[in-house]
Amino acid sequence: MRHLTWQVGLDIQNGCARAIGVQKRRNGWQLRHWWQQPLPQEVMRQGILHETEQLIVILSRWRSRLPSTFSLRICLPAERIIQIRLPTPDIRLQEPHRDAFIRTSAAKQLPLAVESLTLDYRCESAASTELIVTAARREELDSWQHCLKQAKLFPEAVELTPCAIQAAASAAGVPAESLLLHRLEQHWLWVAPHGLPFQFGLLEDEDIDEPARLREKLTTLYRHRKLCNDELYFTSTGEDPVPDGMRSWSAFDAFQQVSPPLPVNPGAFAIAAGLAVRAADN
Repeated sequence: MRHLTWQVGLDIQNGCARAIGVQKRRNGWQLRHWWQQPLPQEVMRQGILHETEQLIVILSRWRSRLPSTFSLRICLPAERIIQIRLPTPDIRLQEPHRDAFIRTSAAKQLPLAVESLTLDYRCESAASTELIVTAARREELDSWQHCLKQAKLFPEAVELTPCAIQAAASAAGVPAESLLLHRLEQHWLWVAPHGLPFQFGLLEDEDIDEPARLREKLTTLYRHRKLCNDELYFTSTGEDPVPDGMRSWSAFDAFQQVSPPLPVNPGAFAIAAGLAVRAADN
C-alpha cells in the first residue's frame, strides 16, 4: 500500500551526501534508514555538479540498499537559488494570465533569461501584498536529474533546501515562531520560522565579523522579526559549537520509532530528514 512506501530524502552538499528513509505509522514516523558518504571535492563545488562519474558510482551502491519502490525527494543547494520579490497581481487576474503576468514581471528583475530558469512563487503570507519568487537554473536541474537517472534514482519531488529545514523543524517540534540557522560547509543558512512568512538567506564567514553578534544580525535580516519569539534554533553539518544565545535541535526528534546505531551528529541530517517527511505533491 502507498502509505507503507519508504519516503527517502537525499541531501547532496559540497563534500558529503546524506539520506534518511522513513515510513508513516499510526503513531508517527518510523526511521528505516540513514546513510552518509563523504564525497570527493571535485564532485561538487559551490553547489554545482562537476565530476559526476564518482557520484554516480556512490549513489548506485546506495541504491542497492533501498527497497524496490520508494518515494525519493531531493533538494537544490541553497547557494544556487535566486530569490526576488514582486507585488501580488490584482486578485481579478485569473490563470493562465496571472502566471504569465508574474513571469513577465520576474523577467525584469532576474539576472538571467527567464526561459533558462525554472520558477516557483508563493504569497509571503495571507495578508501580504508581495510574492516571493524563487528560480533555479534549468540546465543545473537537468544535470542533477541526469546524474540521478544514471544511478537508477528518480525523484518525485525537488524541494528548496530552506523548505526542507522548515519541514524537519516542524516535525521535530521546534517552536513555530523560532528562527532557524543551519551551518553548511561554506555558508550559514538562515531560515524563517516554519510558522511564519517564508524567507531565507546565506551568510559567508566574512559576514560574521563578531560571532557573539550572530543572533542579533539574523534577527535584523528577517523582515517579520517582530513576530518571532526569543529563541533561535541551530543545526550544523559539522561539529561546530552552538553559538551564544541559540539552542540546538535534532531532526531525529521527528521520528517516533528509531533503532540504534544513530549518527553522532543528528543536526547534519536536518535537510535529509525534512525531505523525507515533507508532504507529497498533489
